[in-house]
Amino acid sequence: MSTHIPIMFTLPPSNRHELILLDIEKPSLKALNKQLTATIASSPNCAEFMAKHKSQESAKEQILELRIHWSETGRDRKVWPEFTIVTEENFAAILEVLGKGDAKDVLEVKVGKDE
Repeated sequence: MSTHIPIMFTLPPSNRHELILLDIEKPSLKALNKQLTATIASSPNCAEFMAKHKSQESAKEQILELRIHWSETGRDRKVWPEFTIVTEENFAAILEVLGKGDAKDVLEVKVGKDE
């Protein structure tokens, strides 16, 4: 049995995105935040349009909110929500649901500047 699950994440409202393998053997929201932050900084799929022309001294983006945008496939929209905000309390349960799926659900990562 695999100890990783694939997760597609997006940086709405843009098309910035990436696919990562999340370690589910010892899941932690802190580890996910660290993995996402590193991926956002290094991935060409996450690069902002015209980012090479921005000042390097500008404040780094930080994760403000994580939420799962649930796929409609195989789910009754009358009872299944469109999205769920990820918290320490529901993180393990969300990973269980994601691990049983076909990588159709998407993690939305809301980022902003560290003031």
